[in-house]
Amino acid sequence: MLPYPYTKPTDYYPDLRVQVSPGQAAGLGRVSFLKLTSDSGLSSVVEVSEDVAEAIMRLSSHVLGKEVDSTEGLLDRLFRLTLPYGRKGITAMALSALDLALWDLKGKEVGKPVHRLLGGPAIDVVPAYASHLHPTEKVQELQEEALSYLEEGYRAMKMRLCCGPADGPSGLERNEALIRAVRDAIGYGVELMVDVWMAWNLKYALRALRRFQRYEIAWIEEPLPPDELEGYRELCKGVEVPVAAGEHAYFVHEFQQLIESGVRVLQPDALWSGGITTLKKVQALAEAQSASVIPHTSHPYNLHFLFSCPPHTCPMAEFLTRYRWMEEFVLNPPRPRRGEFRVEDLGSPGFGIQYDRGLDGVTGT
Repeated sequence: MLPYPYTKPTDYYPDLRVQVSPGQAAGLGRVSFLKLTSDSGLSSVVEVSEDVAEAIMRLSSHVLGKEVDSTEGLLDRLFRLTLPYGRKGITAMALSALDLALWDLKGKEVGKPVHRLLGGPAIDVVPAYASHLHPTEKVQELQEEALSYLEEGYRAMKMRLCCGPADGPSGLERNEALIRAVRDAIGYGVELMVDVWMAWNLKYALRALRRFQRYEIAWIEEPLPPDELEGYRELCKGVEVPVAAGEHAYFVHEFQQLIESGVRVLQPDALWSGGITTLKKVQALAEAQSASVIPHTSHPYNLHFLFSCPPHTCPMAEFLTRYRWMEEFVLNPPRPRRGEFRVEDLGSPGFGIQYDRGLDGVTGT
């Protein structure tokens, strides 16, 4: 049994249909760390990929000597400096990590958790949804996994599918069988989301979602590649299933484009999309357009953001139940209890992240 069989945008090419871990598929590569130290002697460490670390060091001369409080100004300066070659991908991730390090330092300087600096806590509890349910030929195992999440207190969960356009009509049948199996196990009193990770095209998505809407899917996540905005517009008009996207969107303008295309579940990631500074702008954008913000993954950065937001705009958090994205070296990653994250677990200054393996000695900016 392959460990992570799920749809990917490369599935059109047989030689690229190798099943890898989610981290490898996302191109995270080797782990590196950004360490930012203030004149007061306080430090912040942010885990990044090796490629992101290299991009950060190229920008270090524009960061050294700046005020810790200057999150808005510094992010804008760096965004404009990197306009000729940036705006997305590795460069956006580098700017995100720098923004997060500054917010962490700001919290440590004043002795408060970041969510308090952002105006929170708006609420004391954020519901989590269980995120995994990877495809398997052993449908009973999939059903047992789904039922285990109910026993743990979750009232929402997200599954992945196995097939896309390259798999033809039989693949559509296999996808429906997976959705039906999970629904048969958990019933209709639980929210069920579906993630296909940019792997479909418009024609396939329209056909699939018109067929699958009978299963009351809470949202379909990233059905199309992120820049196919016209496709998203047509899809959102053509199906009743809500569409979620934004895991691979960068900075506030791209989230505005998603909203204009009909997407109403926005999924920024503080480590990728532009840091906490950008996420707060996405929150304001969502409130003005009656959209929701449900960030990609549940790492502490996103959680501090969520606890600063009203629940009608930011209703829940993702929790990766079977793998630990960007948590390999964290001693105290937040965990939901009975399907909920609690603000009382995020009370340390800054983001409150504790790393192991002597990372206090990491070199950096």
